[in-house]
Amino acid sequence: MLSDNLFKEKFGTFNRTNPDNQDFTKFIHASDIHLGSHQYQNFYRSNDFIRAFKEILELAIEYQVDFIILGGDVFTSLEMLPGKLTEIIDLLKNFKDFSYNSISIITIEGNHDIRKFSRGVRFERRGQSWLKLLNSLGLIILLDADLSAPPEHLFQKYDFGTKKGGKIQIKNVVIYGTQYLGEKPLAYLSKIRKGIVKDKELFNILLQHFGIEGQMENIPGVKIEEIQPLRHRINYLALGHFHKQFTLEDWIYNPGSSEAVCSMDTSFQRGTFLVEVSKKFENFEKKVINLCLVNRKYLWDTIYLNDDFRNKKEIVAFIINKLGSSLKYLNSNIHASNPKMPVLYLILKGVKPSKLSKFNEKELKKKISDTYPVVDVKIYQKFNKSLKTLDNYILS
Repeated sequence: MLSDNLFKEKFGTFNRTNPDNQDFTKFIHASDIHLGSHQYQNFYRSNDFIRAFKEILELAIEYQVDFIILGGDVFTSLEMLPGKLTEIIDLLKNFKDFSYNSISIITIEGNHDIRKFSRGVRFERRGQSWLKLLNSLGLIILLDADLSAPPEHLFQKYDFGTKKGGKIQIKNVVIYGTQYLGEKPLAYLSKIRKGIVKDKELFNILLQHFGIEGQMENIPGVKIEEIQPLRHRINYLALGHFHKQFTLEDWIYNPGSSEAVCSMDTSFQRGTFLVEVSKKFENFEKKVINLCLVNRKYLWDTIYLNDDFRNKKEIVAFIINKLGSSLKYLNSNIHASNPKMPVLYLILKGVKPSKLSKFNEKELKKKISDTYPVVDVKIYQKFNKSLKTLDNYILS
């Protein structure tokens, strides 16, 4: 359970400077937080995702933003441990109370928010999500336009009584949002464009959950030329879905995931965007700043094995000894809850151990964790059947 004075301990009191300036707006754009993720079934990694979300809320307080927008995948699935959900609700209540409910959290559902995992099979239950629960509790604003309505009625103003709607205005900024549009969002984008009202006095944000083709290798996305018509109606296309941060043409923004959800994410730039929008005469000016988050550290190491081992004890001892050169500088005095204690990604190459000397991966992970200050170990076995490969020359 989180402390009732969580934000007071860090900030003392909340005093907003010049809150009535209608021509100057600040907001934070984050996405793909994946709350509830239980990566590698590791307790500390599960807490990392909540800690990242807490840091986003702290940044909102520090920079005194007017609102936060989240581009979907706030949760990792519909499955959630009750204790973790309670922790998230307490965090949001704490934030709302400390900020006097002056910083709205506005979000849409991503594909993970509506996803349930069961025996390795995933399926959707449209109409269910933890975001809908948080919305019903008044802790967030969930935008969900009526996609079956004609364009002129697509984006109804968010109603705080019914807690439904597809758009909301804060100062001179209007945020439009829809639920996840599936793997082929183009079918809806024409209607969405027609449903957005262009007003030179308003700065329009469209909150969506899809990727842009070419921004992640071998990952499909929408072609940028296919969404160009949206540019005439919106000033800021706020995306989620791709965990890699990118900006395009000064109007498309994707902050990336707040934590590394998988090993591939560790190589990506990720974070949140702090956006300042000011009205100067008849034009809007915006300034976008990337704010990096304090994420869990990650280490990669590669060890090559040969076929000289007589038993698994020799293999484990060899690996432990080899890791000493790269891990001996780690701080052994920090707790696993400290993000400075890394996750180790270990690649094993060379010759696959024979049946007589084949090691147990679970036992190896435990031995490494017991020997070195790492919060968890992920092992990738990329063995060859013989030494007649490039690895042979590396080993020699």
